[in-house]
Parts: sequence; C-alpha cells; structure tokens
Amino acid sequence: MSRSALLPASLLGGLLVLAGLPARAAPAAPASLPSLPGEGSEASGGTIDLEQLRRGVVQIEQGGRPMAVGTVLSKDGRVLTSLSGLGAVENPDIRYADNTVVKAKIGHKDKGWDLALLIPQSGKWLDGLMPTDADPTGVDLKAFLPKAGKLAAAGINLKGRTDARTKEGDPLASALDLDLKGIPGIPGAPLLDPNGKVVGVLVRACKEMAAPAAPPRSDKADAGKKAPPPCSPITIGAPVTALRGFLMKTPTTAVQPAPWLGLGGAPTESGSVKGVRVVGVAPGSPAEKAGLTAASENPDTIVAVDGQPVETPEQLADVIAKRAIGQSVKLLVFSQGKFREAAVTLRAAP
Repeated sequence: MSRSALLPASLLGGLLVLAGLPARAAPAAPASLPSLPGEGSEASGGTIDLEQLRRGVVQIEQGGRPMAVGTVLSKDGRVLTSLSGLGAVENPDIRYADNTVVKAKIGHKDKGWDLALLIPQSGKWLDGLMPTDADPTGVDLKAFLPKAGKLAAAGINLKGRTDARTKEGDPLASALDLDLKGIPGIPGAPLLDPNGKVVGVLVRACKEMAAPAAPPRSDKADAGKKAPPPCSPITIGAPVTALRGFLMKTPTTAVQPAPWLGLGGAPTESGSVKGVRVVGVAPGSPAEKAGLTAASENPDTIVAVDGQPVETPEQLADVIAKRAIGQSVKLLVFSQGKFREAAVTLRAAP
C-alpha cells in the first residue's frame, strides 16, 4: 500500500527538552509515587506549578518494586533515567503520577554518564518538565528523594562542579557536586531549580582518586595493560550538557511503537460529505475488527476521528499517529447514505 495505507508513523519528538505524555494502561495498585505539597509556590522568576511538576516525574519499577526515578522527554514520551538504577532489568515498568503502569524497554544507554533512555511500549503522557541552560550555582535546588516513605521534592545544595570519572577511569567533566543533606539519592531523580526547570539528573559515578602504585606483574601478557584506578562510589548530577549529548546520540530506531489502524484510503466527496474512502483493509487489523469495509458498491467513508474532521489519508494518518497503542478512538463513518460510529482499538503494526 502507499502512504494512504496508514503504516506506523515515526514518533519524532524533541530530544533536548524534558517533559511527559498520559499513559493509557490500566491503573495498577499504588506504590511510592512522587508527591508534592500544595498547589503552587512562589519562586524567584515565577510560580511553580507543583501538579505539573509531579506529572513530569515517573517511577521505574519491576514487579511493583521501585528501582529508579525518571523524567519524560517532551512531546514524545521517552523516559530519561539512571542506567545503574535499572540493574540488569531490560524491560522495566513505568508508573505515572496517576498510577497507570506501562511496560518499557531500554532504547539507548551510556555507562559512562550512567544514563538510560526508556521507550514506553504503549500510552502517551502529555505534561512534563523543561530543562534550563542557566548556571545553577548559588540557586536553591530540589530533587525527588525519599521522604516519609514517599518520593518528594527535597532541598539539596550544589557545592559546585567536580571532575568525577567512570568505573573504567574515564573522566566525567563538570559534573554537579551535590550535598544531599544526608538523604540517600535516588538514581535518575531530576534536579530542579526554583522555577521547576531541570538542571541535571542524579547518577552514580566514581570519585577522582590517585591510583595506587601498580604491583609487579609476572605475566608478560599483562605487562602493557593499565588497571583502572579504584572506584570510590559517589552520587553526582549529570548536567544538562551531558543529557543533551546523550540524547543527541540516540539511535533513530529508539522510538515508541506507532499506533496502527490498518487500512488504505483515498479522498472522496459524496454529496456534501467529505472524508477518506476506505479502499483496503488489512486482515486482522483494528479497522477490520471494527467492521470497516472497502466493498466496491458501498465502501465506508471516514468523516471524523473523535470528532475531528478528516478529508485526506494524510490527515487521517496524522490524527491516528497522535493517539496511543491500546487507545480506543471513535470513527464517524458514512455509508449507504447514513452515518454511524465505529469504535476502534489501536495496536502496533504486525
């Protein structure tokens, strides 16, 4: 089929802006979720929308067990978190602020900066956080950290910049040196300025230490190898510059699966009714299950999706691409001189 077949469209989103998209999975049992007091608070430069802030942070789990915290990428739904917080888990769950849970998979990772990009396999989330390039020095920062058994925005201090390193000894320049005030850091937790903007993410690294004198080697094969210096584990903040560099290297294949309708269409006009005439339906597709037909004598014409008029296959494809796998949409269909509604549950293409 041509483009009119509505094959899965790539979910292209801003790689450099942090925020979120509403999951469509069924609600799960509550766990420790981000919680913030009040409805808003004054800060230098404006007012923080705490509800918006709360919705921009997700919890990463496995079988209901919290592992890390994550922040969602703006307008495409992918989640930035800490790689070490995931352990050996390749397909964790993401719990959103409304307690919906979706399955995800790792689409991109960087062991050096301890970062991972999770790809939700269903759902969209519409609200979230934004980053800032402003220097956070001297600014009151907050991070989502454990407090009274929940994740809450806790005050932390930025002591300055530090040159940390990876376990292999590679340098991590200009990392954020933090004073967590005795509270254990949660990997992946976003660091926020007084305006609720992201200045970094909590990750794990090694403290810069002088390497001890190497012991004599008796094995000639190992004589040319240099052992990495010992690792003194620390929690640092990966700055926005590191986050941008990580996201810019994301593989083009690391995108959310696109919702699929499974039909081919062509623009048509029947009297005063304009829409997309169904010219083909894929076997077993959501369109077929909803009873849509491309019968030569009385083909269906899709006039609107959830009340939004569509007149071309391109318009129909764009509307469907903005929905989520597992989401049900209502199609207004014209056939044999009558209108009817057809409910379609979208899924990924085979």
